[in-house]
Formats: sequence, C-alpha cells, structure tokens
Amino acid sequence: MVFLQGASTSSVSSTTNWYSSMVHLLKEHDTLKILLVDDFPTTLDGTKVNLQRRYPDAQVFVSETALDAFRKLEEHQPNLLVLDLSIPDVLGERPREKNGIRFLKSVMVALPSQNIAILSSNIQSLVRIRPEIDSHRGGFTITDKSSSTYDMLERVDAALRGYSDTREIKGFQPGTELKPEWLEVLNLAFHEGLQDKAIAEKMHVQTSTIRHYWKKLCDVLEIYSDVERKDGKNLRTRIEILAKEKGLLDR
Repeated sequence: MVFLQGASTSSVSSTTNWYSSMVHLLKEHDTLKILLVDDFPTTLDGTKVNLQRRYPDAQVFVSETALDAFRKLEEHQPNLLVLDLSIPDVLGERPREKNGIRFLKSVMVALPSQNIAILSSNIQSLVRIRPEIDSHRGGFTITDKSSSTYDMLERVDAALRGYSDTREIKGFQPGTELKPEWLEVLNLAFHEGLQDKAIAEKMHVQTSTIRHYWKKLCDVLEIYSDVERKDGKNLRTRIEILAKEKGLLDR
C-alpha cells in the first residue's frame, strides 16, 4: 500500500495515469465494479451518475443500508467501495455515524485488501478506528461531501488504484490510543442516557472502572477537571461537547 505524503491527490491522478490504470484494472477483471453506499436517495443518484460518467464501462451497484451493503459486497465483490458513514443498519432506522463506522471496521477485517473511498459529511468520526485504517492494505481515501465533484472523482480514482491518503483524520496527538470501551461509555451515557451504575451493569464491570474510563476520556480530550469546575462548567457536558467535536460521538 502506498501512502501519499505532501502530495495533492490531483498530482497522483493525472489523466494519463488514470487511463493506463483503468486499462490495467480491466485486464485483471472482466468488469470494473463499484459499490456505492448512501442512505440519501438524491445524493445516491447524483454520485452514481458521476461515477458512471467517469467509468462508463463499470457496473455501479447501490445500497442504502449496512445490511444490504454486506450482502452486495459478498455477491458482487466490487473493486471499490464508496461509503457514506451516516447510514442505517436496515431500512426504516435512523442513519447514524456509528453504524457506518461499525460496517467499515467489519469490512476491513473481512476484506483487508478492499479498496475504499469514504464520501461523507462526518469524516472526523474516522478517528475512532484510526489504527485499523492505518493498517488496512487496500486503497483508502477520504472526501468530504462539500468537496467538488472533480476532487471526489480524483480521490475515488486514487483509492481504486490502491493509494491511501488519510490526512483529513485529525483531532489527537500521534500515538493517542482510543479504547473501544471508552467509546462505549460515551455512547451509553449520551445516546442512551445511562448513569454510571447502569453503564457498569451493561458493560459487566465495576462502577469504579467506569469512573476510570471517564478519567481517561478527560485525559484524551485534554479536559482538566479542576480548571473546568473552577470556571463553573459541568464536566460531563464538556466531555460530550468535545467528544462530538473530535468525532468520538455522533452529533
């Protein structure tokens, strides 16, 4: 896997390189296949049209839920997965970033060489699985939905050719470790409204362990309890605000 450092995606994907890469891909595969996952029909249709214009001979499959996307990944074995992070698990459910993150993590475990292009308005939430992304062997690029169609297609092309560019994932010092149990505490507290005792019962740990997790979250978020309380701020509210800003918690 090649990591791009200090180079723009456009410099990686010139028209000449794009054409030769597509020829190479089509020699390896009978048909170029792309799976597009997004729960918003207008965005889904518009992105599909742009992908088909870029790759006129490709098959572009679409999914609106994580469950259907799993099925189509297995059925079609696409060369590229284009994924919005805010998706429902099944039709009728509310789209959530945590669903897309869970789906993405499962895909990277099951298909460690799958080429993936993230196209989402919630890219900062990728910080939750930064180690898994860094060790992924397939192409991996990130595009905010506010970006131009040109930029989106350039990054899609880079991912399709096996390049990785994850510079958009920001928020913590290099080497910062985010434990899954800390993220679970955030979700149980602020999405399910549970207090520490109920969180401990749900996670099958002692209440003192939950208090320790809160302390570790404060360390990661650089929240200093003495200063916060001195300034009259509610510590849990500050944790919730900063966790959303840093991508650890769905907005």
